[in-house]
Amino acid sequence: MRQLFLPSGLILSVLFSLTLPSAGLFLADNNGLKILVFIIFLVSGHQTGRNALALDRRLGTIFLAAILISLVLGPLLGLFAGRILNYPFYLAMGLIITGTVPPTLSSGVVITEVSGGNTSLALFLTISLNLLGIISIPFILDLFLKAAGPVDIDQFSLFIKMFFLVLLPFGTGKMLQMLPGPRKNFPFLSYINSSCVILIVYSSLATSRQAFSGLLFADYMLIVTGVAMVHLPLLLAGFAAGKTLQLKTADTKALVFVSSQKTLPIAIAILASIAIDTGDAIIVCLIFHFFQLFIDSLLAMAVQRHNNFSLAKKAL
Repeated sequence: MRQLFLPSGLILSVLFSLTLPSAGLFLADNNGLKILVFIIFLVSGHQTGRNALALDRRLGTIFLAAILISLVLGPLLGLFAGRILNYPFYLAMGLIITGTVPPTLSSGVVITEVSGGNTSLALFLTISLNLLGIISIPFILDLFLKAAGPVDIDQFSLFIKMFFLVLLPFGTGKMLQMLPGPRKNFPFLSYINSSCVILIVYSSLATSRQAFSGLLFADYMLIVTGVAMVHLPLLLAGFAAGKTLQLKTADTKALVFVSSQKTLPIAIAILASIAIDTGDAIIVCLIFHFFQLFIDSLLAMAVQRHNNFSLAKKAL
């Protein structure tokens, strides 16, 4: 059920954005997207166990590899793909922002679990990269957007917004989790982050549906090609890093799926914070999100089937 909740919800978000967009428009017009991002990190902080972020020698090396792949290679690929494909500035902006943001907040861990990977490591990488992204995003984004076109980013303002949207709610959730008293399990919490992502996609699609209808089929193919030129090399980089570092198979899966994925809520929050017309940039962010979920889910299921086949073969 948990594995199907997010993809099923995303499909419904597309259908409802086309047929009943009013609630999505209301969310977008009343700071709903920022509130949803806040809730995501509040819950993430509360769900992070006391020992989930404990470091050892192995984690330090893996974390460094994840930083290089997610926060350095990602924006480089976004800028490269936009230039190779001769993207208009708005589309290039969307690709660079998507490449710059840290990993997804829930789907990376879920897909790692589906593939039989190390979910504890996936959670550690997800939380750590998102917190580090608070510092890296304003500076890297300013550098790469200037390389793509005439745009100025208020780095300090963006840092403050990332602080209040990411670090503050995460820290609050962590403190709530550490309060003395009996530990209680709340199974429904695992669905809150996925529900928030679904609502963010629904609201974003509702506000952008006219932009989607204004694009030609060739435009969509161009966007999908650019998205593939960012996401697929990130997957390969994670796999290559796992082989180079001689990681366990389960650890390699966590590194591959977490470091290659990009979080939609922060990308949209950044677009909402930029004081210029961002045009069709949001379309690139949305297509990237669907593309990575589709490709990575198929890949994870294929890996799991291979694992099951190998186990069955050994049993025989």
